[in-house]
Amino acid sequence: MPMLYFAVPTVALLITLGLAASIALLAALLWFASRGNVRAKRSVLLVAIPAWAIGLAVAVLPAAPLPDPSIPAGTFNWIPFLAHRERDLGVEMLANLGLFAPLGLMLGFCWRRFAVLKTTLLVLGISICVEATQLALRNNRASDITDIITNTAGGFIAAMIGWALVSLIGNRKATAETPVPDSLLER
Repeated sequence: MPMLYFAVPTVALLITLGLAASIALLAALLWFASRGNVRAKRSVLLVAIPAWAIGLAVAVLPAAPLPDPSIPAGTFNWIPFLAHRERDLGVEMLANLGLFAPLGLMLGFCWRRFAVLKTTLLVLGISICVEATQLALRNNRASDITDIITNTAGGFIAAMIGWALVSLIGNRKATAETPVPDSLLER
């Protein structure tokens, strides 16, 4: 039975489109948050989060054309960064860092309390599920603790950025809405 996989140019195109969509999404969320339009912000997130989840499935579930030579098929690598000894995985690590960044940014706009902690734990859980699914599918994908670490780190970093942006907008808005005391107006 032939396995579905994407050629490198297709993957590059998908990543580029995902990056462009993420930038547009962030701009829209910042715009709506700065205007205090909670309903529009929620509507965008109700479409964007499922779209991201579909993109995640398209990115990580199709088979690789060849088995990963650094990790035996049907096994899980528990040694972080082991595959880096046999091949250069810099691009793959950057991709794993960026894979959960859109979700981290979006959840920064969803949750008010403990957004970074909740996002990090959710990304960790989803990443574990992705690696377990790849292991169960036996689709020439490497199931690796390094992927879990880098996915979680990417989600954490993006959640920090999202939280900082939301806080910045909230502080600016609070400063702009703070009335000037009458005693200062009389001077």
